[in-house]
Amino acid sequence: MASITDSVSLVPSGYTGATGLTVPTTGSYTITNAYKASGDTSNYCRITMSTSTTGYFYLTFDTSDIPSGATITSISGTVTVRVSSTSRVTNTVCQLYAGDTAKGSNVTFASTTASNTVTLSPGTGWTRVDLDDLRLRIGGTGSSSSQTKYIYLYGATLTINYSVTAHDITIQNSTTVTVTASETEVGDGDNVEIYADTLSGITVKDNGTDVTSQFVQMTGGTVSAVPGEDFTTGFSDTGVNFYQSSSTTGTGWLEYAIGHSAESPYSTSNTSNTYAKPEGDTAWINYQFDFSEIPTTATITAVSVRVYGARENSTIDTSHVARFQCYSGSTAKGTLQDFTSTSNGSVTVSDPGTWTATELHDAQLRFEIGYYGGRMLGITWTVTYEVNGYVYTITNVSTDHTIVVTAAGGGTTMLIKVNGSWVTASKVYKKVNGSWVQQSDLTNVFESGTNYKKG
Repeated sequence: MASITDSVSLVPSGYTGATGLTVPTTGSYTITNAYKASGDTSNYCRITMSTSTTGYFYLTFDTSDIPSGATITSISGTVTVRVSSTSRVTNTVCQLYAGDTAKGSNVTFASTTASNTVTLSPGTGWTRVDLDDLRLRIGGTGSSSSQTKYIYLYGATLTINYSVTAHDITIQNSTTVTVTASETEVGDGDNVEIYADTLSGITVKDNGTDVTSQFVQMTGGTVSAVPGEDFTTGFSDTGVNFYQSSSTTGTGWLEYAIGHSAESPYSTSNTSNTYAKPEGDTAWINYQFDFSEIPTTATITAVSVRVYGARENSTIDTSHVARFQCYSGSTAKGTLQDFTSTSNGSVTVSDPGTWTATELHDAQLRFEIGYYGGRMLGITWTVTYEVNGYVYTITNVSTDHTIVVTAAGGGTTMLIKVNGSWVTASKVYKKVNGSWVQQSDLTNVFESGTNYKKG
């Protein structure tokens, strides 16, 4: 077996568990100001301490990029922070937690004049499961003084080093003149698919056995998706609990408003999350969809999006109506469309736009809210695609495999898919001067004379 070592650098992505203090979600000093690296003092979040109370809250981090089953070799981190007065805020601490379990040791911080960066003490013995609920606890004790008591939080950075073990699959492209090789690492028990855009004039061997006839022609398919847990928002609030299809019958909806009939800042109950902003603001939320199973070589033949929801008022002018539109990342697709009813109902997006497979890998639906707001109950996004190519599948990989492709001429595209995800959308490592270096993008995995592996 081979071993892959890697590291990730994380900044805060959310917060939870505020007790005995106030973490702001609106105004000039919101918690989102602290969702950046330590050492960046361009802005800060101002946390208000309660009088004669020990208070704390937890910063959360997205660790999904670290493979399941990874061995955590070390964690390090820093926090940039200060207090408004050392006499009004005491017992200041920063400490990492796995869920409700403290890890390592707490570290104190204090400064009344300038931000300071403190080094965390994470300890050892971390597991990959611990990282599923990795949290950074920050807090202190507010004095009995009636004067204001603040913690100023600028940002935090965590670096996690890990390793994973894998089996080797070596794939060789060859022409009548030269032989080049690529190496892709996959874990024990993975299902692997080898893709070729054409089988014209080529022979394929798996561990010396001719398996050309076992390549299956790809015909495409239909994929439906509902909103995922990742989203971006034009509101200052976060904490959405809504990932449903357009067939939803009305539970777990989201309501939005700008300065009209809305809770402040929002409710996180399962049946009503209400967002509010001042009158005159523009507000929106982008729901994101996962179409990573569709290969980038696919041709998209149909896109259908259906939205279940309503606008909140029928008598207002069109500039204040709840609207929606498809997006690929920050690029608008199709046309902006108004809700036409104040009753809960399902509406088909009349113009979702024309899409490529690559654009679908960042598919989003933007819900734009006017002054009187709107209600979102569910979304279903369906894609039909075709793939011109052929696939050979190796199931439950437990030993080394060598796939050799002999072609009559050059230009054949070879890709690899592991457990349903194409390698071009996963971590790919290139061997440079004897060391594995992660690549941010590889359109064609097999570069002549270069070794690769997938982590």
